Amino acid sequence: MSWIQLEKLALAYKRKPTATAALALDRGMRKSGDFIDTLSEHFVRTQGSLEDCSASFRFSEEGQFPEWACHFDAEKRVFELNPVGVVGFHDECTRAQEALLTQEGRGTFTMYRLYAYMAELNKLPSKYLPFLMLFREKARVLEVTQVERRRGNITPVVVDSEEDMYLCLLWAFKELEVAIQRLSGINLRTDLNITWFESEWITGVK
Repeated sequence: MSWIQLEKLALAYKRKPTATAALALDRGMRKSGDFIDTLSEHFVRTQGSLEDCSASFRFSEEGQFPEWACHFDAEKRVFELNPVGVVGFHDECTRAQEALLTQEGRGTFTMYRLYAYMAELNKLPSKYLPFLMLFREKARVLEVTQVERRRGNITPVVVDSEEDMYLCLLWAFKELEVAIQRLSGINLRTDLNITWFESEWITGVK
């Protein structure tokens, strides 16, 4: 089963989160082994420290799904993908785009930058979102926000939540760009007119 079909089942569950809708999505995920194999081979094991990891779907428990989109089970070394959470991220991007028009959405620079970036990511077709969410979780597991700040200092640096979310998404999109270019020859920035340049958002002046 393709991701587009799974997405429709996940949206149906979000509209009406019944046990029947959850069961239909579970059945769809069980028919999507090829999709999981692709995730594991081309999107999970691209970093040396994760070569022993794999991907899987997160199935419902008692007819319910969690809110998160992707979660790493450190004990099993598995990245669990939750279609309901993935489609929920699209809703988050839409809300972020709307928040940019409010005073609250412009409350701080880090918040405004996060919302502006999520609005830019809203240009992505939904078929790319499961990969983006997987890469975002990889960013958390690999502690990329800490690595960028340590610069030789072994002491972890405290990062505010908006900045951490932004940097994880920034890294995730960069990884997605590379993967899609390698696998499909598609330049996401060119095809989708994504015009975000990190250098313009360092000091708070765009």
